Amino acid sequence: MPDFMIGNANGANGPNGASGGVGSSGSQGNNAVCHWDSTDQPSGGGAGGHGTDGGNGGNGGDCPPPSPVTFSVGQLIGVVTCEATGGIGGAGGAGGTGGNGGAGGAGGGGSGCANSAGGGNGGDGGSGGNGGNGGAGANGPDIVALYTSIVAGGSFQLTSTLGAGGQAGAPGGNGQGGAGGLAGGNGAAAQGGNPGHPGAPGTPGTPGRAGQTIITQE
Repeated sequence: MPDFMIGNANGANGPNGASGGVGSSGSQGNNAVCHWDSTDQPSGGGAGGHGTDGGNGGNGGDCPPPSPVTFSVGQLIGVVTCEATGGIGGAGGAGGTGGNGGAGGAGGGGSGCANSAGGGNGGDGGSGGNGGNGGAGANGPDIVALYTSIVAGGSFQLTSTLGAGGQAGAPGGNGQGGAGGLAGGNGAAAQGGNPGHPGAPGTPGTPGRAGQTIITQE
């Protein structure tokens, strides 16, 4: 355990992106209406709505700059150790998941006097949000050790460590395509929607650099 251990504040983590909304369901088709002398044809089901895209994750915060560390021991007896570490950059927020596409509406039935109408196509899924970038790590604090005199065998061991950059935010997953609506009378399903695209990951934050260590006689 060092005689002196100093840490720097870390950067704040970025917020996660919001998930996308589910697309609206397609409207139900009308059934055929049979008359003695004519037929009102059935209508097809409406297409499902597109799922909305997930939100991007927020960027992680950069670390605040470190303050120098200065201490005095007077007469230096034995080994005095000091470790100072720069703060870690905040992690990027994860991208939000894309919303699923809405289901297509069912087609209207033929009511015994017409062919059934087809169902609506499913809506496409929304794309995932991109991950946020990691924040920059802080430099290691400069360490200044002061003494008045040294007894034989006395020494300083000073270590200034850089702060690591924040982790990149994870990409958001894609939304699934909505199911195609059935043709009237529980017939064949229409084409389903396409899945959305996954988001891209963020970029890791840049690390700081190690600080200077200075030993000075007062």
